[in-house]
Order: sequence, then C-alpha cells, then structure tokens
Amino acid sequence: WKAAADKNLAIIHHSMTWVPPYFPGYKDMDDNRYLARLCSHPWGAMKFMASFIGGGILDRYPNLRLGILESGVGWLPFWVRRMEDQVHYVGFTADLKRKITDYVTGGQFFASIEMVEDEDMIKMVMDFLGDGILMYASDYPHAECEFPDSPTRVTGWKSIPPASMKKLMWDNAQRFLGEA
Repeated sequence: WKAAADKNLAIIHHSMTWVPPYFPGYKDMDDNRYLARLCSHPWGAMKFMASFIGGGILDRYPNLRLGILESGVGWLPFWVRRMEDQVHYVGFTADLKRKITDYVTGGQFFASIEMVEDEDMIKMVMDFLGDGILMYASDYPHAECEFPDSPTRVTGWKSIPPASMKKLMWDNAQRFLGEA
C-alpha cells in the first residue's frame, strides 16, 4: 500500500473470479453460477471496503485511493451505515481517526455504477453519500454493457443535476485514477 501511495496509484478491486483466489463463500454456491455471480461482486466489495477502512489503511496512507469496480453501488448506503454501527457495537478495528462516512466521502473511496441499477438507485446513493464517489463505467465488452448506448442513456437521467452528472461521467474517475 505504501508503494501505491508513494507512486500516486489507485487500488482497484474487482470481486469476481473463477480461479484462485476465490471470492468469499464460493464453496457454498453448489456450482450455481447464478448465486455465485449474484453474491460474489457485492460480497467481495463489502469485505474489501471493510478491510481497508476498518484496518486503518486509509489513515496510514492518507493519499491512497481505493475503488470498487463492477460491484454496483446500491448496497453502499446500507453498508456504510452498518459499518458505522459495527465500529461502535463490536469494535475490533484499527484506531480509526474518522467516521466511516468520512472515509467514504472524503476523496479516498470511489465506486463504479452498474447500468442495471438505473437512475433512481444512482440518485439515491448520491443523496445519501454525495456526488463525489460514483463513477460511470460501461462494463464493455460484457453483454450487460449496452454499448454503445450506455453513455447517452446515463447522461439522459433528468434527476441528476448537470454538475453531479459531470462528476459521475468524468471528474470522479479522473480524481480516482489521478492526473495523467
């Protein structure tokens, strides 16, 4: 993590794999690809996020940025709230310097949207966590990417203000990946 922070490199997490290292719970999926695909992305992302934040990594490396890709974002409000609760209820984290919400919204955490979540869910997450963490992603060349229409579809969402749309489509990804 120090090397990534020193080189201003973002940490990118992709949850799903069919080869080792396997996603959490892979052994209890009974070779059911529906369950595996449905559960693995958000489940792996939740574990990754909780490990980084709860482990104090973002405190040790304050310029380190982490991003979750291809795991959706609709679960984020629930997970942030649950993490906040569990920090106080259970403890067993590093000596955190900030609230969980502050780690998520403070410029070190980013997440790419999934087209299936659509306008209403993306707006809900923005209302809960602000417009500074979500990034557009086409998921090209996967079948669900809706290429080449997905950018036009997203920019047509009327409930997201122009300034927030610019962040979603460009600014947040640029902040996450760093200046080229």
